[in-house]
Amino acid sequence: MKTSLLTLLATVCSVAAAAPSERPNVVVMLVDDMGWSDIGCYGGELKTPNLDALAKGGVRFTQFYNAARCCPTRASLLTGLYPHQAGVGHMTDERRDEKGNALPGYSGRLNDTSVTIAEVLGQAGYFTAMTGKWHVGQNLGVVPDKRGFQRTLTAAAGGFYFPEAKNARLFYNGEEVAKDKEGGPVSKEWYSSDLWADFGLKFVDEALAAKKPFFLYTAFNAPHFPLQAPEEDIARWRGKFKAGWDKLREERYRRQIAAGLIDEKWPLSPCPAEVPAWESLTPEQQDRYDHLMAIYAAVIERMDRAVGQLVDGLKQRGQLDNTLILFLSDNGGNAEAGVPGRSNGKNLGSADSDVFIGQCWATLNNTPFVRYKHYTDEGGISTPLIAHWPGGIPAARRGVLEKQPGHLIDILATAVDASGAEYPKEFNGKAITPKAGISLLPALKGESLARSQPIFWEHEGNRAVRDGDLKLVALENQPWRLYDLAADRSEQNDLAAARPDVVKALADKWQTWAASSNVLPLGGWRAGPRKKGPNRFTLKSGDHLDGEKAPGVAGRGFTLTAKFEATDGDSEGVLVAHGGTAHGYSLSFQQGKLTFAVRRDGKITQVGVPEAVKGPQTAVATLGADGAISLSVGGSVATAKAEGVIAANPKDGLDVGNDLGAPVGPYAKAAPFKGKIDSVEIVISRN
Repeated sequence: MKTSLLTLLATVCSVAAAAPSERPNVVVMLVDDMGWSDIGCYGGELKTPNLDALAKGGVRFTQFYNAARCCPTRASLLTGLYPHQAGVGHMTDERRDEKGNALPGYSGRLNDTSVTIAEVLGQAGYFTAMTGKWHVGQNLGVVPDKRGFQRTLTAAAGGFYFPEAKNARLFYNGEEVAKDKEGGPVSKEWYSSDLWADFGLKFVDEALAAKKPFFLYTAFNAPHFPLQAPEEDIARWRGKFKAGWDKLREERYRRQIAAGLIDEKWPLSPCPAEVPAWESLTPEQQDRYDHLMAIYAAVIERMDRAVGQLVDGLKQRGQLDNTLILFLSDNGGNAEAGVPGRSNGKNLGSADSDVFIGQCWATLNNTPFVRYKHYTDEGGISTPLIAHWPGGIPAARRGVLEKQPGHLIDILATAVDASGAEYPKEFNGKAITPKAGISLLPALKGESLARSQPIFWEHEGNRAVRDGDLKLVALENQPWRLYDLAADRSEQNDLAAARPDVVKALADKWQTWAASSNVLPLGGWRAGPRKKGPNRFTLKSGDHLDGEKAPGVAGRGFTLTAKFEATDGDSEGVLVAHGGTAHGYSLSFQQGKLTFAVRRDGKITQVGVPEAVKGPQTAVATLGADGAISLSVGGSVATAKAEGVIAANPKDGLDVGNDLGAPVGPYAKAAPFKGKIDSVEIVISRN
């Protein structure tokens, strides 16, 4: 009888210890394409009072890292694994080797040897919910409600802000929401950031009604392109960026030093050579760039307002003190639209417009670091991380800066630690990959993190490893560079030549990690299945091929031969264009010079012959398998080197004599070719 009583008391105590009121809620907020320095509490001039308040009441990490790109970051955050371990080493396309075997690291969707935070916390009795952008394989059948989320309002991949936008598709608890249907779960008028917050609180109310602690994952699509915001929000920012990126970078840099976010001995990285000095622009150009950034600022401001709505809602429900909130971005600022940016549409910022801020403003986004989204330099992988938890962060730690490095892989481990859940060795009959990250809770308390392994990255051949303060980093097909981040986090002083032993040691660690984490083969993100179709295309003036019928140039070199007759008036004009602002190529006249341009992941490489081209001509443009570019016409030859072949088949189609889609070439707006085009032949190599 005594034993039974003790057993009963132990059971009661166990239940009490696990009571919902004593287990913290967990809210993860992820934003899309926002640079490290954009929000106010990280040095930005953008107005983010709600995020600033979270930072003041919580802990800001100054050296937290993402996975350089949307899909890999989301896979890593959700699973606590490196992206390739979870199956999403690139985007949501399945890649196969030459024998047709699926590449495990590039399956394009979350695999079944990983578990999500929702699956782990759901097993521990949590109510699990998600709002916002999914983008880890819905096109291949992997959806939130089958990966542990009990309530969802999501978008498969984003690309919209208003209900009337062309890509606007919502899924409520797994079912697509019908547009313009009365009585549905979603009202007819909404703005996406507000919508995610509204339904996040709706799901919180369901959790409270069920008397369960909750995990809420809110994945804002802000501020990802195409940038769209209400007119009144944009108007508040017009004219506020006419100081230009040069001056604003300096101002952000000084604020970051003053706040202790960066060390004053870290230099501000120089502006890339292709980014023009602000003062060199005409007033009209400055006004256009100001308008682009005003739209971006409006999108950020509206997102911050939605964050405030969520936080206030938690406070009103008596849940804020017992909720661990984590806020971060999926990659650095986005330079994919190049120096010009993009401003398509009559009413910029509206649902039918197409706006990218481009490389110039992305350089500001990532102050003081180098490079952008896609790259594993600090500008591509650094993210703000704000942790807020009144009931779990000591009062003395509120408002402090945490300088210990962290990574996305740590988010799941932190949630598991805070909730008392158990990370499984098996799930749904499958052996589960051990989690790669560590809990961040010690850092919230001012204690040392128990990190025993370096932190690793790979995206599109760009790679890096950080071990302590030493970071080894390289662009695709380029040699390793070595930096001491304690002395030089803006990566200006390459130590590789002076310390070859360190380079070798870190490179060996990276190689071991890559071999064990599904990263290899290194070019797997470009692997098949290659687009089936002919290797030779013969076209004439006025021809148009839709994206699916255009040449399959992903991962392959090609030769373009154009026979045409130029007139004296052909100072501008497109002979052939295939693709858009992400991937593709064009042959066009630019200021009287025949120019061949290749666009890869938004970055453009171009060559032009110096002599004027008139009369009947045959031009031959080539892109080699190694990224070598050449253009020959009339005895003149020009060459250049891109970072590689075109990464993915362009979604935009091909036009002969014009560019009817998003501009792929080095022009803000395409002009039709005024001369005569006899033929265009494109031959795809079999490399």
